Amino acid sequence: MGRVTQVINRNGEIVPFRRNRIVRAILAAVRSAGSKDEWIADKLADMVVYFLDMQHGDATEPPHAGDVDDMIEKALLSSPDLHAIAQAFLAGRQQRQEIRELEETIAAEPAAGPQVAQPDQGLGGWNRARIAAAVMRELKLDAATAGDVAQTVEQKVVELDLPTVTTGLIRELVDVELLSRGLIREPGSVSIPRYDLEQWVFPGEETDAPPVGEQAELSERASRRVLSQYSLHSILPADAREAHVSGRLHFEALHAPAAVADTRLDVGALFSAGAGFGLQRMFAESTAGVGAALARLATTIRAAAGFTSGPVALRGLDRALAQQAQDEPDRIERAELQDGLRLLAAQAPAGLLLEVGPPGTPARDMVVRTLIDTLAAADGSLRGQVRLELSANAGAFADPARRSLLERAASAASFCGVPDFRLREPLPERPAGLFGESAGLAHDVVIARAAINLVRPLLKAPDLNTYLERLDPAVELAAQGLAARARYLERVAMRDMPEPVAASSRMLRALVGASRAVELAPMGLGMTAALLAGADSEADPAAQRIAQQILSYLGFKFRERASRLGLNGRLGVRLEDQVATRFAREDVALVAKDDPESALRLRLSREDAYRPGAALDDSLTLSDRLECESALHSLLGRDATVASGRAESLTAAEVLEFVRDCVSERGPQPSKLSVVVSSRTCRDCGARYPANRDSCPVCGSTAWAVPPGQKSLFQ
Repeated sequence: MGRVTQVINRNGEIVPFRRNRIVRAILAAVRSAGSKDEWIADKLADMVVYFLDMQHGDATEPPHAGDVDDMIEKALLSSPDLHAIAQAFLAGRQQRQEIRELEETIAAEPAAGPQVAQPDQGLGGWNRARIAAAVMRELKLDAATAGDVAQTVEQKVVELDLPTVTTGLIRELVDVELLSRGLIREPGSVSIPRYDLEQWVFPGEETDAPPVGEQAELSERASRRVLSQYSLHSILPADAREAHVSGRLHFEALHAPAAVADTRLDVGALFSAGAGFGLQRMFAESTAGVGAALARLATTIRAAAGFTSGPVALRGLDRALAQQAQDEPDRIERAELQDGLRLLAAQAPAGLLLEVGPPGTPARDMVVRTLIDTLAAADGSLRGQVRLELSANAGAFADPARRSLLERAASAASFCGVPDFRLREPLPERPAGLFGESAGLAHDVVIARAAINLVRPLLKAPDLNTYLERLDPAVELAAQGLAARARYLERVAMRDMPEPVAASSRMLRALVGASRAVELAPMGLGMTAALLAGADSEADPAAQRIAQQILSYLGFKFRERASRLGLNGRLGVRLEDQVATRFAREDVALVAKDDPESALRLRLSREDAYRPGAALDDSLTLSDRLECESALHSLLGRDATVASGRAESLTAAEVLEFVRDCVSERGPQPSKLSVVVSSRTCRDCGARYPANRDSCPVCGSTAWAVPPGQKSLFQ
């Protein structure tokens, strides 16, 4: 029996035979029938190919495209369970035939209208059959309805009496006609006004945004606008979209619908055969040596950054690199690690997060010291792109060798805020399978993230019970919107792709298939609790009790709603920077409509009114506050960040004391301590300026002095 290698197209052209075309034709029928059994497309394609080989493999003439469709039809009709899919395929086949007949009239009928400017093909003649065919293809309308829509649009175009029209204008006219007939609920196109594009490059007096720096930035801004509109109108449900637009919810990273929010990779698994993703074809063996390990990290980070809208996190980097050096510090070269860190940072445009510690073996500590030194270097070139989180525990203070690493880290943190100290329980070991393999995927992702405006339901809720009742719909819409984004991303990950499938696509499939994590970030909890309690401050005991009730209710409700949709819902605090500003602006505008002089409007306009996270009584010591929060819930944000509160920076001794206070006798609490440096001193001119400035406002230098009394950063 021969093999079919060619097919005669409907226009008579002989083209190579592609099995993927059969898979996609069956997939289209499966989706059209509303079935989720997309896996049958691949199985049925094998059957179709087998019978095509039997009937046409030894023939002198290749099979026609119609023969392939006939064979797909027979395969679908062969099983009663596939009846609905077979009917969908037959309907689609009939419609494709009608569309072909319409398109054949394009060349036959004379142009009776303006010239059409097409972006890729220049000017073309007018023909309403193109409109009818496009409407049938996109909306699955019958030929009569599509022809009627096309005729109405043609009349409007003729009335304009223009010599030339663009395809964009035609698309807008078609959308208006379809909307007026109730055939669609949303416009079928997304676009950017030409004026906006020009303002991004050449801003006018009324434009606040600075001009873009180069073509890549202009392309990025345009793509974000278009993809955000696409996500709003094509992915999110209508009610969830309305909640996002009105400011009750905020769905993060709408400009990246095919990307997960965060990716967290286990470095030890990356160094094993298959890199923890089953990629044995790419990584047949475990890495041997620090150089090979860094090269593999660069490859996998670059792949992960391709499907991640946020930062890529590396878990256990120090432990894994120490094992590559066989736990011998002499095998680790500082220059190699420093160059490797710069290489890794270049692979993750959205940022890189390194999770290391707690202090342990000399080899691990050597890796951490080198990372700290590189990030705390005088040029500061990596600090905006790479974050380092150092875990700490009580045992590290008892051992002088391990304490020295904490002292070094504290000195760096007092100088430039690197690293952050994360105080948490060690991650549990994953259970091993029957043959010693790890049970489950060692890596994980947050598929999507949203923020909920806790203040909005308060505006018309006089008491706590009414408030919680009004909060329910927003939680439901958040879960539905996140589920829609998860379903879309799953479709992206599992879509049919020709071999060889890229590493990033294989990684995305594994991660989306194993993780169903979504996050909801509460905004404005402290302000809401204070207003419900009638208190002036969220530190009031009554406000604290209400805050705990709201947070507990929200966490339970979101987990329950998300689990119904097959998701693992949890609360979080990480968000885009502009969310709090947006919520505050929209709520203040709503309050101002009813009472422009309202005291509530002034409270909502405060800078910290919509901060993420929760707060407890400021009179408590730092360790008590962190212990209380960790006992109540897992949501920790602002209060786990400790700043000096003075004009000068924290000293290394103060940083170390803070870390020690946060580590209890029972082990580290699941909280985070970020050391914030409020000001710096320019090394060139001696001017002192805020730490958030990238360069000296006096002389423009990016170099700053070491703390007083030190000859170098790590004396």
